Amino acid sequence: MALDLRGVNDSERIIHELTNKITKFEIILQAYYELMEDKGISQEVLYDKIDEIIGRQVKGQYGGRRKTCPKCGKVIQESYSVPMRGTCMMCGTTVMFYPFEKDTDVVEENREVDPLDDLGF
Repeated sequence: MALDLRGVNDSERIIHELTNKITKFEIILQAYYELMEDKGISQEVLYDKIDEIIGRQVKGQYGGRRKTCPKCGKVIQESYSVPMRGTCMMCGTTVMFYPFEKDTDVVEENREVDPLDDLGF
């Protein structure tokens, strides 16, 4: 019985690309860290910020953030499968969830929307 290796090369290529990206991020993070030290920001301040961010993640801030749809006013939730994007379930509008964007209180608004507006009638 022969071993099927068709997907192995693709998997190895993807792993190599991800490894390269991680290495680049490590270099960038090291540069940021050294710049912070040069500016007088201590490790303690950095660790406190890390703890704060982890606490926000536990509360569901990331991957579950919400916004009000700019078109129909309904609530849009950030997608778990498509990073930094969310699509309104009512009108189909796609919005961006930028990484360092401040969260705001989400209030659903009732707006009159004509479902035929985007169809060109």
